Amino acid sequence: ATRTHKLSVEQDMALLTGPGKVFGRSISGVAQPHAGLSVPRSAPQSPPVPAAWHTTQCLHAHSGRSLAVRQPSIICHGQPGLVNLPLDLPLEQPLAGFDSIRSALDELAQGKFLVVLDDENRENEGDLIIAADKITTESMAFMVEHTSGVICVAMEGKDMERLRLPLMISSAENEESMFTAFTVTVDLKEGVTTGISAADRARTIRQMATPSSVASEFRRPGHIFPLRYRPGGVLVRPGHTEASLDLARLAGCYPAGVLCEIVNREDGSMARAPMLLEFAKNQGLKCITIADLIRYRLHHEQLVTLVSSATSLSRHGPITSHAFHSTLDSSEHVAFVVGQLPSHATPGSPQSKQLPPVLVHVHQESSVADALAGSGSLDAVLAQVAAQGQGVVLWMRTRLEGLSPPSPSQEISQAAQDMVASSGSNSSRPAVEIRVFGQATQMLRALGVTSVTVLPGADPQQAQALASCGLDVHSAASNGTASKHAPSGSPSLVTAR
Repeated sequence: ATRTHKLSVEQDMALLTGPGKVFGRSISGVAQPHAGLSVPRSAPQSPPVPAAWHTTQCLHAHSGRSLAVRQPSIICHGQPGLVNLPLDLPLEQPLAGFDSIRSALDELAQGKFLVVLDDENRENEGDLIIAADKITTESMAFMVEHTSGVICVAMEGKDMERLRLPLMISSAENEESMFTAFTVTVDLKEGVTTGISAADRARTIRQMATPSSVASEFRRPGHIFPLRYRPGGVLVRPGHTEASLDLARLAGCYPAGVLCEIVNREDGSMARAPMLLEFAKNQGLKCITIADLIRYRLHHEQLVTLVSSATSLSRHGPITSHAFHSTLDSSEHVAFVVGQLPSHATPGSPQSKQLPPVLVHVHQESSVADALAGSGSLDAVLAQVAAQGQGVVLWMRTRLEGLSPPSPSQEISQAAQDMVASSGSNSSRPAVEIRVFGQATQMLRALGVTSVTVLPGADPQQAQALASCGLDVHSAASNGTASKHAPSGSPSLVTAR
């Protein structure tokens, strides 16, 4: 049941930030000349990486809120769809024009609504979201007035089992555009009339969010649409279902969220970013993005755990291996340490600032390239670090959907294309993905490393990603010295897989 969102084919997607787009959403009168990039349905193949685009700040004419018109940056592959995540913006800093996650959680804990936007490459919609245990008749009436009226409640699998709410349709037969895991609909049996009024629906949802409630208290079908939450939340599937429950949990409420799409009251169409921002301002509501929620969780939650360590003799000399277990996908990453690392120090402390930066490289698993031990392979990277006498190579073996290593046939095909495109020089590089680097940063901190220098010749985005995740990152200069690299706050952006 937890695999109800399994993706069989890549969705048609357009990573567009064309004329009149803000974060990929239409805004009249805003010019953006850059072309976009499309991903064909046939693939789990990755698009090429275009040149960086610029960021332009503008003021939305109606809401008065500052917006950033720009190209998508690091892409977090969700299920299905993509989320644009800035690469060199500190994880705690919200996207321009939106409220912080911390302030939104305070509002949610007080029983207030949030306006939550997903990405233009997914549904391109905004939902009204409230904690299920805070819903009232009045808030339900407000929700019905401003949304499509299809009121959903996101709940964990254990709650669905407690209430005996099976999926409305099997995973294999699910043809909903986002593979949303609808269960059978319900109403409360006692204390309601037909189940459709604001009072009836609010009462049903509150009882669903009561841990002691049982299946016999509800009748099926009904007027409330339960949605099965995917374990891992927005870090695994960047949708409103997962966002609503993640937000409720982070706000200290019962882990269940009520959600419904906000609509244009004039014609019933889905409200887009400009209208959603204006709506939030007029109603006094916080407006946030799922992209910022992903980044907030990457910053605040423990993603990896050290499980074992051992020192062995390699052809590059003694290397200490540290295995880390990922809480996101149960994969195991390895930190290969060459030489003696500086003593542990608290990040940001005076002691940490006095420690010399450690040479670091983040290497994403590639079976064929690593086996051939050619340029860019794990062995080649270890040799480079060993030649410096000290450093850490992080071997990232993620199994997150959309981030799993390519199959050997895909690698060989890509290598052949690279050979043709570059006249014999293999230019293929794994994408820099912020969820991978969030875990890499925590691995380094566990080893006491808070100040790093990226291996010369590595993708420059590695330095940006590590700085975004909170490390002190220095760039190696030709004279052997190091200069500080830090998130700019105004991201220079590129599109990656």
